[in-house]
Amino acid sequence: MMAETPEEFWYENLSKYHSVEAIHAFPQNVVVTQLMKMSNRDVVILKGHLKNGQNLVLTYPSHNKMVKNFIGIGMGDCEMEAESSVQVYELDYNLPMTDKFVQDLLTTSHAWEILDYGDLSVY
Repeated sequence: MMAETPEEFWYENLSKYHSVEAIHAFPQNVVVTQLMKMSNRDVVILKGHLKNGQNLVLTYPSHNKMVKNFIGIGMGDCEMEAESSVQVYELDYNLPMTDKFVQDLLTTSHAWEILDYGDLSVY
């Protein structure tokens, strides 16, 4: 039996977290009232709140040496719902994903408005 590759490992584990197929295009024109970076390990985790009161969870790899780049987006009325219905969008971007790149992707490419941003991942 062959050992799974790191990419297969990530996608196998990511599939546990999204319960719906990504049938919608990448969300556009989202207003985020608060966004907080919670983790900065192999996968960055950001949690926040939307203008309409829903919770938001964003995830993406902090380096792409072993796995294809993606951004995972979960939205829901409560934090648990947002975390359990993450849709994964694969990216053709081949360089390491930085905070600056992801924020530019959201704000410039997809017209997101992030009103308040903080970083708790250093603690």
